[in-house]
Amino acid sequence: LERVDRIIKKEGLLHLLKKGLSVDDARFDLMYPAPLASSAARVHENFASNIFSITRQVRYSLTNPLEEVDMVLFLNGIALITVELKNAWTGQTARYHGQKQYREKRDNTQPLLQFGRALVHMTADTDEVYMTTKLTGASTFFLSFNKGHNNGEGNPPNPNGHKTAYLWEEIFSPKSLAGIIQHFVLLEGKTTDPLSKKSLIFPRYQQLDVVRSLLAHTST
Repeated sequence: LERVDRIIKKEGLLHLLKKGLSVDDARFDLMYPAPLASSAARVHENFASNIFSITRQVRYSLTNPLEEVDMVLFLNGIALITVELKNAWTGQTARYHGQKQYREKRDNTQPLLQFGRALVHMTADTDEVYMTTKLTGASTFFLSFNKGHNNGEGNPPNPNGHKTAYLWEEIFSPKSLAGIIQHFVLLEGKTTDPLSKKSLIFPRYQQLDVVRSLLAHTST
């Protein structure tokens, strides 16, 4: 655990997920990658043994023990994504209240919210989704994770439910999350830079969608 903590502080979680962990003469894979259609049966079996899980109302703060994040997604017990959930029935939105909560009411000095610990922090309501990879208090910058609608912002109507259903139906499925980690998330910066000076790139919805569509079309 000490080695995991030290590597995440120096290199970020992405490094551990992709490279694994070496301790003396032992090596640990912390994530089995998603298989290709042509992959051996063993690769498919390994991927299926990954444990993807969701925990609600996660208490994360040592200084304020009752403070909670609405939802955290885990891979093999390792926190990947934090999510603050809002809904119109309580008069709150992701665009305003969710972002405000991350900026003003979430302590980014606590391990779960430190840069590089989780891959992305999202806030979602029934209509919209926003994301950031670095919580910096009042200056935290959020990007849209919406599909867009009629050549504008937001999301198209969904005849089957919430406009943001794509978040858990498409993005948060195990194979999707594994593919994002393997091929899309990127830590940018010089190798000599400390982690805090680097940028963690998490793809926007359109970037994911167009690349996946191109790959599917090419393979067909």
